[in-house]
Amino acid sequence: MENKYDVAVIGAGPAGYTCAVEFAKQNLKTVIIEKENLGGTCLNNGCIPTKFLWQVAKTKQIISKSFEYALKAKLEPVNFSDIINKKNKLVANLSKGIERLLTANNVDIIKGFATFKDKNILSVKTSEKEIEVFANKIIIAAGSQCKNIAGMEFDHKKYINSTDALNLTEIPKTMLVIGAGAIGVELSSIFSCFGTDVTLREICPQILPSEDTELAFELTKVLARQGIKVEVSCTDTLKDKDKFEKILIVAGRQSSAEGLNIENIKLNLDNKKFIETKNYVTNIDNVYAIGDVTGKGFLAYTAEQDGINAAKNLLQNNDPVPKVVFSFPPSASVKSVDFDKCDDISYGKVSFSANARAQIEAERTGWVKVAIDNKTKKIKAVWILGANADELINIATVIIKAEMTITDLSKNMFFHPGLAELILEAVRNVKN
Repeated sequence: MENKYDVAVIGAGPAGYTCAVEFAKQNLKTVIIEKENLGGTCLNNGCIPTKFLWQVAKTKQIISKSFEYALKAKLEPVNFSDIINKKNKLVANLSKGIERLLTANNVDIIKGFATFKDKNILSVKTSEKEIEVFANKIIIAAGSQCKNIAGMEFDHKKYINSTDALNLTEIPKTMLVIGAGAIGVELSSIFSCFGTDVTLREICPQILPSEDTELAFELTKVLARQGIKVEVSCTDTLKDKDKFEKILIVAGRQSSAEGLNIENIKLNLDNKKFIETKNYVTNIDNVYAIGDVTGKGFLAYTAEQDGINAAKNLLQNNDPVPKVVFSFPPSASVKSVDFDKCDDISYGKVSFSANARAQIEAERTGWVKVAIDNKTKKIKAVWILGANADELINIATVIIKAEMTITDLSKNMFFHPGLAELILEAVRNVKN
């Protein structure tokens, strides 16, 4: 067969392209098959465009707060289509970078839609023809897609998903956001900053349902101060649907596995249609699955680690995973994997307003909270709501992964004045 490979990877998101490069570095003939654009959801319709719009909104806020530094700056009216064009150029440049990375490592790229013919042969529909690809090992990194809710089907005009929202060229006057997970909170924050009257509704008793209750409650207050109407424990999310120009539905992700003709190889799925794996191996011995398609994590960096682990034959990662929500200010958290089993915990907390660097940067909103195991004195969890939480949480993750105790951390010096001092101060404030 002409298209014969050692390894074929389906999907060129963070899991897929990382995995393909790692296999190619082992001198294995590798091909990656992608039906859309290189980079997957993260680059094209997720992390990167969202964070670009967040950065634009943050810059807008900084200009509006220039008076904090005795400056007078005037912001011209925002042309949102220009911002979207800038976002698209950024995404295109990064996608080209991934293509260069794959090419430099001798990974063949096929643009097309792959389905299973049998456990070694993929049928790939390209824009020109249909071809077959044989591989000794096949890695499924097909990702996930926006989840539909019964009775709220996307028409991509009024009822939109996160991809639609990231490609709007005009700021809507009003928007209802259904689902207050990370994506819902982030997009609510961004569009509110650009002038949209936003209502955020969540069926659970708090926003960020899987997050620390105190952090979620504090962030709710922050959102309210920004003019976002937050409603939790909301059973009728569409009660006044006609008053909104756009209704953004962000109720989670669903598997992309079923479109791959997996029935041809009798691949096992769980009850949510995600692929079942054990250390990335499926029930078919030469077929692996990594990233979102396995229903675990839904984070670009965990997917990327999956790709590395699968290619290097490493066991499934079981390290603490940091989580970040890009609100204004951002929030973040990280917990040890055994945190929920700890039964004797003490907490410490410090406000951003008590920190000199936060005062200098006029970023006084928020706090840092830590959890300590009273038996071992190890730092088990850190929650941050405040400026640079997205970067500070990396320090916290290293601390927790290293299983540092209060004494261990106290031996380290933190630069002054710096926001990272807040982590040390929160630990010092632990009350036993």
